[in-house]
Amino acid sequence: MNKKNSQTKQILGMAYENHRKGNLKLAESLYKKIIKIESNNFEPVFLLGSLLLQKKNFDDAIPLLEKAILIEPNHANSYQNLGFALIEIGEFAKAIEALKKAIKIQPNHVEAHFNLANVYKQMRDFKKARMFYEKTIEIQPNNPSAFNNLANIYKQLGEFTKAIDSYNKAIQIKPNHVRAHHNLGNTYNQLGEFTKAIASFKKSFEYQPSNLESLYMWSDLDKGILNLELKKKIKYIMKNGNLLKKEVAYGNFLLAKYEFQDRNFEQEFDYLLEAQQNYFDSNKKFFQKGINYWLKDLPKIKELEKLGGPDIKNDVKPIFIVGTPRCGSTVVEKVIASGDKYIPIGEESTVLSSFVSEIVLGNQSFSSNIENLKNKINAKYKELGLLKKENDYIFTDKTLDNFFFLGLIKKIFPQAKVINCQRNPLASIMSILKNNLGDVSWAHNIEHIFSYFDLYYKKINFFKKSFPNFIYDLQFENFQNDPENESKKLMQFCNLSWNKKCLEFYKRKDIVSYTASHRQIRNPIYKESIDKYQPYKSLLNRYGNKYNWFS
Repeated sequence: MNKKNSQTKQILGMAYENHRKGNLKLAESLYKKIIKIESNNFEPVFLLGSLLLQKKNFDDAIPLLEKAILIEPNHANSYQNLGFALIEIGEFAKAIEALKKAIKIQPNHVEAHFNLANVYKQMRDFKKARMFYEKTIEIQPNNPSAFNNLANIYKQLGEFTKAIDSYNKAIQIKPNHVRAHHNLGNTYNQLGEFTKAIASFKKSFEYQPSNLESLYMWSDLDKGILNLELKKKIKYIMKNGNLLKKEVAYGNFLLAKYEFQDRNFEQEFDYLLEAQQNYFDSNKKFFQKGINYWLKDLPKIKELEKLGGPDIKNDVKPIFIVGTPRCGSTVVEKVIASGDKYIPIGEESTVLSSFVSEIVLGNQSFSSNIENLKNKINAKYKELGLLKKENDYIFTDKTLDNFFFLGLIKKIFPQAKVINCQRNPLASIMSILKNNLGDVSWAHNIEHIFSYFDLYYKKINFFKKSFPNFIYDLQFENFQNDPENESKKLMQFCNLSWNKKCLEFYKRKDIVSYTASHRQIRNPIYKESIDKYQPYKSLLNRYGNKYNWFS
């Protein structure tokens, strides 16, 4: 062994040992030192890429892992780690390719199967996600994370009994599985079993006292826990807990609740802005990518506004509910689905937006892909269990951002019904700020929220002029004040018969919601929330005055 090889081997040993012990900064510098001496040495290249993955430095990790593959093309873990990194930056197609190569090299690669399932989950291909989670469990039967994630998929597929069973299996394997307890709580919450939900959130928080997300959900169901002692505990955790940005966000949301209780609306507002910003910062690159798409790229696609030629023949009769979040759309959808006729509920299926994004990001023409697009969309609705001949192919889709695609909807679904669900924009905006809309990229910054609302008003007004009588305006405040008459007009527009069951949706145990409105559908329609935005009106003025719809 020459002196150079001996030196690099010694440095590599030191780097690996520090890496193993968690001394990442020193390990990183040692790996880089070796690569500088031997640029094509597989081991330090792969290990440095994997270390950067640990540090969530995906942009620097990816080229190193790609280089590792060039040096050693049959190394399954390189493909697996590359696939994981690509998921984190939203490059799903490339991630799938890398993970499938890992599995081809090593058919029982647990992590590759698990992450492949994660990709499909993010792409909302729940059947494929289920298949790969089940394969993960087949390879590794005592994998609590696989059971937890499989349960999430069961829930998305509406199989709540299986979901609860799978969460409990995760907990059986690992009793202190914080996410499984939390997710079980969310499931019970959605099902209206609030006592069980509280017990699960409480357990999650007890196992991880820095888990302010579970505490936040618990406080939603039991406001009595928000005492001064707990407030001190929250502040202590936020100061000394070395929290991730996501947990800091939930701490801000919790402190905002205290200020609301004390009617300190300005302080509450500041906490809410801080909460949303921290949540945005928790996955900044992902959210920024979404903002660029929704607020910049998509509005520029003029072809979406009006497609030429005759409408396409299609027997499918969806009822689209569009609008902005927190506009009452969930309640409206449940009203429609609760009459005499069985109407499958699509909730936020994101079917149209997923196919549209493929065309937009691929710089393709909609006109040249229109027939194929129709077939793909129909097939996806069928896969989701929404297309049923015995129901005359009627179902609901309340993916609210479909207002961007009303020209496309008119083209592909000439028999569609479109309901534009409106609410005082200030009420909706405050409700968005008070809640966490998760992956909705633009919903975590007040200026982005106003920009999105401005786009909504411009688009909906354009389409109402372009397609008279195609869009039904439903003012939710009117719906709250006079639910019977307003629901009768709604059902008439949908060519559906009305009866009192439409307003008794809250009695149905088979109806759930995956949105922030899951508690509202457990109660009759009420009007107490109409003016809740009033204390914040002056605070919103500084952001909204430049918009003509703001009032």
